[in-house]
Amino acid sequence: MSRKLRHLFFVLATVMLLSHRDVTAQVLPRRAIIIEQRTLPSEPNRALVLWMINPERSDPIPEDEPYTCPDETRGNTQSGPTRISLVNVSDKRIINTIKIRDPHFPRKDGFVLPYELRPGYYYLVDSVDPKKASKPTILNFQDLNGDGDVAEFALYDAPFCMGLQTTLIGYSRHQDRVIQYQLEIEYRRGKEAWEEKSLWLEYIFSKKPITPGHYSFEVDYRGRGGSLVSYVISYDQSSERFRGTCAVTDK
Repeated sequence: MSRKLRHLFFVLATVMLLSHRDVTAQVLPRRAIIIEQRTLPSEPNRALVLWMINPERSDPIPEDEPYTCPDETRGNTQSGPTRISLVNVSDKRIINTIKIRDPHFPRKDGFVLPYELRPGYYYLVDSVDPKKASKPTILNFQDLNGDGDVAEFALYDAPFCMGLQTTLIGYSRHQDRVIQYQLEIEYRRGKEAWEEKSLWLEYIFSKKPITPGHYSFEVDYRGRGGSLVSYVISYDQSSERFRGTCAVTDK
């Protein structure tokens, strides 16, 4: 079967269909391809659906070819406009949808995800062969904000060997919506201080929290002519966002 015919079969087999618990989302765009969907462990009447609009797939990386740094988060890639929807399981209704944008090109409507990935990197892969790429679990629900609800998952992007970008997405029980968590960071370099708000931050959601919802870690760029950055960040449940500080130490 040719690559074009395989892609056509994939489109026909997956568009407009959610197999888990016979959930059907009938209002997705005609060119929508469902990448993954899972019911929330703590809320069985809610499911998250990860989908793309007409994604483009790369050719697979040969098994004997080592991964570069970007391959660790992208593997065999699929790219295109990327969405995450919260679905009411009982009435098959989409409650809300958010767009996921590349942190390096935020004005472009698109993101890159692996359709196959080798195990041992950032996304969960159920495989023991380190050279064998297989379908990853992107919607790997965990309690990453420390609120006691196993309802979040992280996305990763590493186009370079330093500066892994991470973002957190999950179900807000308070809002009954899927949200992408904002981070508000106060930076300090000597006497200079400033604040940045973003949906993405380097490394944080690849780190293990020191206590639930609290992160403390350093990233050392000094060997590359940069600075040492030291983060202390905590989740504020009342505002459903992360707040913290970053001390920037030049070499």
